[in-house]
Amino acid sequence: MPEATGAAAAPRDAHASLERALAARAAHDPDGAEALRAAWGRGVDEPSLSPLALRLGGSPDAAWHVHHLANARVRAGEDVIVLSIGEPDTPTPAVVVDAMAAAVRAGRTRYTEARGEPEIVAALAARASAHAGRPVAEDRITFLPGAQSALYAVLVSILGTGDEAIVPEPVYAPYLTVVRASGARMVQVPLPPENAFHPRLDDIAAAIGPRTRAVVLTSPHNPTGAVLAAEELAAIGALCRGLGIWLVVDEVYAEFAYARPFSSALALDGAEAFVAVVSSLSKSHAMTGFRHGWAVTPVELGRRVGVLAEAMLFGCAPFVQDAGVAALTLARDVPGRLRAAYMRRLDALLDALGDAPGVVPRRPEGGMFILLDVRATGLSAEAFALRLLDEEAVSVLPTDAFGPSGVGHVRLSLGADDARLAEAGRRVRAFATRLAAG
Repeated sequence: MPEATGAAAAPRDAHASLERALAARAAHDPDGAEALRAAWGRGVDEPSLSPLALRLGGSPDAAWHVHHLANARVRAGEDVIVLSIGEPDTPTPAVVVDAMAAAVRAGRTRYTEARGEPEIVAALAARASAHAGRPVAEDRITFLPGAQSALYAVLVSILGTGDEAIVPEPVYAPYLTVVRASGARMVQVPLPPENAFHPRLDDIAAAIGPRTRAVVLTSPHNPTGAVLAAEELAAIGALCRGLGIWLVVDEVYAEFAYARPFSSALALDGAEAFVAVVSSLSKSHAMTGFRHGWAVTPVELGRRVGVLAEAMLFGCAPFVQDAGVAALTLARDVPGRLRAAYMRRLDALLDALGDAPGVVPRRPEGGMFILLDVRATGLSAEAFALRLLDEEAVSVLPTDAFGPSGVGHVRLSLGADDARLAEAGRRVRAFATRLAAG
């Protein structure tokens, strides 16, 4: 029989090469040589995954189950009012789209600097300075594709295996995966409904331990809409600064504060040493698909985040960055117009819900969501959402997976036009009325 050649000979050649290597290794590492020989003998087909990948899990987040069902129905041609995701319904400003198209036509399609092009960095530093009430240097800015990746880059740069991060709950579900990716443990403190979903300083202080490395906040908050007052933020900041703990704040909904003026963590005393803020243009300028985000950090942390960004991305799309410059310089009126629309829609939705039995709407202080307390209906939040989808073709998001304080609530987005939102409110009220009637 002729000798096997080519691909057919590969296993034989690989085994022979391994045996030669093992013979040499056996002289100084007999145990290692034997372990490798045994591995070959088992004929493993698929290498193992890393601890990081295993921590992340292998299935989509259960929090989005109802939303995915609604999307499937929409794709099938059903008329579903989808209020289960924070997607602005307004188009991206034309000046932003035009700027991106012009950048592509001008050849702005090449590699870029890892931490962002000079023009977008300057524009973001100006925005951060306005929020801080004092200058924020450009070397504290890192451009990243969306606030989610900015949060990931910051947290994996400050957290490690065995560390702890304090995160008030209910918490935006993807945060859970980000903290798991770092190897740290999330320590949750409640945002009690009876405290308007605001954190209590004593709860945060009691949760701090020797392994605490960070407190992670969101203001305005998703999903509750709570907006931290300046004095609340200052007290939490003083606690973190005094203990040498990082304060990380997601300020994506900064433009949408209703109950009180927005206060940025960048304005805290000493923020340049212990505060990291992440944000994006996704909600403020209806640019969710652009993946336009950033982090504002202390200088050394920014360098580390930049190295990580280079390892993952090797720069971000220059035409997207150019679109961001246009948004921040030529479309400054857009956030205010969206804010006015959301406030108008909020009132219309609350009016349409009226005195629906068994459900209690919680007026948000900011953001683009409203929480509905459905505990009195006797249904779980997911059961309520599934039946509402089936019976009234309205999709809302159960917040049970967001933490104990979110149990029994569903989240409704204000990202639909006035008429659709009012109709959704009427359908929810009709559904709740039928439940109450038995």
